[in-house]
Amino acid sequence: MILIVYWRDQLNKGNKYIEFTSNLSNKIQNKDNVIFCCIGTDRVIGDCIGPITGSLLKSKINDEFVYGDLQDNLTFSNINRKISEIKSKFKNPFIVAIDAALSDEKNIGKIFVEDNGIVMGKGLHKKKKKVGHISIKVVVGKDYNDNELNFITLQNVSLNNVMHLSKIISDGIIDVLYK
Repeated sequence: MILIVYWRDQLNKGNKYIEFTSNLSNKIQNKDNVIFCCIGTDRVIGDCIGPITGSLLKSKINDEFVYGDLQDNLTFSNINRKISEIKSKFKNPFIVAIDAALSDEKNIGKIFVEDNGIVMGKGLHKKKKKVGHISIKVVVGKDYNDNELNFITLQNVSLNNVMHLSKIISDGIIDVLYK
């Protein structure tokens, strides 16, 4: 019975999982000093992709390589302090920033692995902060280009979808780095 559940779980990951792990593997050439910055807050369901992924990763790998989880969120207000901590602790860290995103409706549920990290603060009309060498962006809802509507969208994202996507990301990271 456990074998069937595992098989179904892998089947449900499908092409998203294969595409994600392939893209991530292409971006991470050197597997030394890879640090994961899992950005977001657990106070808004649509923005907790990062913290949930961080908690899942910490349950599987050495937690010194993971920043941001459900107990200690990595947000706009504490990111500078955490990046300074990472740079003082690791020589030449390769930072992978993980965050939820809003986009066109056709992109909902897609996971994008991109160069150049994540720019925090865009939607907040705050000073922008770039985080990471590469990014894993997970589209959780439609971008209405309106702060109020976007916040409502983030509050109404399905927790089941967030959990599923977070599991795909954490499993994919483990597969790319350790298998």
